[in-house]
Amino acid sequence: MSLLNDRGEVAVIDVGQHSVMELPMHGLNALVVEEEYLVAADIEQILRTAGAANVTIEKDVEAARALDFSGLALAVIEAKFGSAEAVALCAALRAARVPVVVTSADAAVQALFTGATPLAKPFDTETLLAACAAARQAHAR
Repeated sequence: MSLLNDRGEVAVIDVGQHSVMELPMHGLNALVVEEEYLVAADIEQILRTAGAANVTIEKDVEAARALDFSGLALAVIEAKFGSAEAVALCAALRAARVPVVVTSADAAVQALFTGATPLAKPFDTETLLAACAAARQAHAR
């Protein structure tokens, strides 16, 4: 399967060689918090192609904080310029034992999100999946 990344390049995820159980996000529930619809939809498609069972998209940090985090295995959240609300969402997710990937074009902003795995924007399919795997692995320790 192929998807266009944010640079318009084709990114390929070859699921033909793998069983469904080997997909990196097989059966997981994920949360994506991103203001830009097209970016959120791209992230959703990548996670679903990698095997995620359910991807919930929220564009508003406050709406995301109102969700039940108990079934989540991963969250990908936009740093939103280091807003206090986004930092609080990250802390709430971490308190609920949900691995978090924080996206931003600004490394200094990403540093505000303690315990989260940083992911620099723009990113491609492989980089997103690697950050998700790193967040889940760090969380498992």
